[in-house]
Amino acid sequence: MRRATLMLGGWGLWVGVWAVTLWIWGEATVPLIAFGSAAATAALAAGYLLVSAPEPDPPRTLADSSAAPPLIAAGIVLVCNGLAFGLWLVLTGAEVAAFGLGLLIAELRRERAR
Repeated sequence: MRRATLMLGGWGLWVGVWAVTLWIWGEATVPLIAFGSAAATAALAAGYLLVSAPEPDPPRTLADSSAAPPLIAAGIVLVCNGLAFGLWLVLTGAEVAAFGLGLLIAELRRERAR
């Protein structure tokens, strides 16, 4: 059993519990349909992953423990939040993303030098 199967199955179960909670105590129909369909989709995806053969991992271009992708993602999130909260957060996010991009370039150069 793969990790993705467990994650999607757990997520589907969690969202399914919220859908049942909405069904019992909620009055709105749209959230119930949204939670129910999300739970069903996650359960179907987990079932598909459970019965399908695992694909071999592609060759990696980055090290297994790289800090660059999370830094770039955090920078992008900060820039997007900065659109609502002000220029200071946009600039902070751009700085974090630039630092992550520089780290990524350094790692790629180091990998090519090998």
